[in-house]
Amino acid sequence: MKRKRFFSFVALAVMAAMFFSLAAGCVTIGARKPIVTIEFSNGKEVKIRLYPDKAPNTVNNFIALVNSGFYDGSPVHRIIEYSFIQMGKSGDGSRSDAGYYIEGEFKENGFVKNDMIFEEGTVAMARVTGDSEKSKDYFNTASSQFFITLERKTTMDGLYAAFGKVISGMKYVQQISKMDTDENDFPRDEIYIKSIKVENYDYKPKEPKTIPKKD
Repeated sequence: MKRKRFFSFVALAVMAAMFFSLAAGCVTIGARKPIVTIEFSNGKEVKIRLYPDKAPNTVNNFIALVNSGFYDGSPVHRIIEYSFIQMGKSGDGSRSDAGYYIEGEFKENGFVKNDMIFEEGTVAMARVTGDSEKSKDYFNTASSQFFITLERKTTMDGLYAAFGKVISGMKYVQQISKMDTDENDFPRDEIYIKSIKVENYDYKPKEPKTIPKKD
């Protein structure tokens, strides 16, 4: 009888452990960060994990633009081999930004909780740089254009709002980076964003805070 009770206790303990393990797994899944899928004109896909905990308004702005279809048809318009590829102008070619700016969520701009570093696959917002990357006059000039870094770039750490990381398809990004370009770093063969989709999971994006552009 004691042996039966012992095995019954063990069975209950195992079942309880499995239940709490599954429950914990559900919590982990529920807390998943948003995933963006970019489909390029050549049919290749790149998946990016977004980090709203590091750059919340930047992520909210990006998701809002994705959902509006802003990026659909947008070309890869700048390639610096071994450095980055850049895209994010309006898909219809009407403008180079979204018509407003957002605050630069990076350390040099006082946003200390964004500790993402620039390594292969880091996704960040482009901005106006003027005569110097460190000119504070241009820290809050990101809008819609973004870039994906191709290797470790320590000189960019803390100077641009990193907000995502490529988790799938980095080899395709590297392939794009090796395309032939003209004197303005524009690829000679057409390559553009066919579509972007975002899966928010449990993250609930907010309306991004914007800064009006001065004429």
